[in-house]
Amino acid sequence: MATGFIELNDAGINQAVDGKLIYTSPGYAVLDGDQLMVGEQGLKNARLLPRWTNNRFWNQLNNEPIANSTNLVRHHADLAFNHLEQIWANMDQGIEQVVLAVPGFYDRQQLGLLLGMAKETNIPVKGLVDLGLISVAQQPSLQTIFFLDISLHRITVTLLRSDSVLRAMETMTISDTGLFTLWDRWANIIASQFIQSTRYDPMHQADSEQQLFDLLPSWITESSRTNQFELNLDGVTHTTQVSSEQLIGACSTVYPEIVKAIRNLIPPNEAATLFVSHRFQGIPGLKDSLQLIPDLEVDYLSGTAAIEAAQIHWDKLASSGDDVSHITTLPVSAKKTSTRVLQQPPTHLLTAHRAYSISNTLRVESLSPEGLVESADDASFTVYQRGKDVFLEAHESDVLLNGQAPASRCVLNAGDQIMLDGQTAVLITVN
Repeated sequence: MATGFIELNDAGINQAVDGKLIYTSPGYAVLDGDQLMVGEQGLKNARLLPRWTNNRFWNQLNNEPIANSTNLVRHHADLAFNHLEQIWANMDQGIEQVVLAVPGFYDRQQLGLLLGMAKETNIPVKGLVDLGLISVAQQPSLQTIFFLDISLHRITVTLLRSDSVLRAMETMTISDTGLFTLWDRWANIIASQFIQSTRYDPMHQADSEQQLFDLLPSWITESSRTNQFELNLDGVTHTTQVSSEQLIGACSTVYPEIVKAIRNLIPPNEAATLFVSHRFQGIPGLKDSLQLIPDLEVDYLSGTAAIEAAQIHWDKLASSGDDVSHITTLPVSAKKTSTRVLQQPPTHLLTAHRAYSISNTLRVESLSPEGLVESADDASFTVYQRGKDVFLEAHESDVLLNGQAPASRCVLNAGDQIMLDGQTAVLITVN
């Protein structure tokens, strides 16, 4: 009996047959006249045909009318239905049972809408499973578990507990900044570098802009990525240099939210395990920052972790009857004993999409949306390194550390936030 598994994350919906990944389809739709392009085709035309695009239909799955509706597309459910039809067309190989891994933030109405669309598409859905649960189901862990994931328009953390069973407790949205926004910020950083170094603007023409966005995701995720970004158009090669520090700047609003949320969720006097989705692969600065959260063990999942776990637990996921269950508990695979996580001092101060090295003393007069302003004579605070520690000295009463007035001299850790003039700078570590 052939089985199918669909992992619903709009950054790339994984489709597997008999435990083997066969295709990944992003949640994009482009309407060109009467032609609706979804999935990979939609993504490849989003910059070429920007007049009617939509990539929020899985994130905001509903049947409420959209502002730019047409006779063909009335609401997000229409787009999701078309995408689901395409996904099933890629998979339909005599499959008799399908399990859908669904986002933890979907409510009952959205799950019902999804099942209705699957029925109309003739997909033999036999079970729904929480995406965070199935992603970590085969991973050894401590009792408290977090699953950190990113989609096109949000970052989420799922809280799980491993007692007599492995249970998904709740999923929280940490940030409304997702990969779509990060790709856009990185693309603009790269375009600015092209303009400065070669006077070539890849955003000036639709075809070069589309190529930039086509290449960007794989360039970011490349484990052996160099600082060089290259575009080839009409037989001409354009190259520019982009540093990790510049890319980290695009995440300046995101890292404080992630670190703060996870810190607040770890129970007092207890260690926890954090599993990071493969969709974060290559995002600069995140790995080192997460490792600095006290009492947190961080593991990084492969792109097929959910698929492999689903195949192992298939009998518990797929119903033999007509009723479809939403699975939020599974047997415990393996437990770990706690090991202390070693901390490293922060190396950079991140604000306004720029990372400032702490290797030299930073005497900061003010923070602004454009960055920090340094002054040797009129500094509001000073950040400096002595030995293995990094210190903050506040010279003005309106300087806050993590929302509170700091001591005159205090040690800084990664994730700490310095606030001044209504702006925030966060301490991060970059290897």
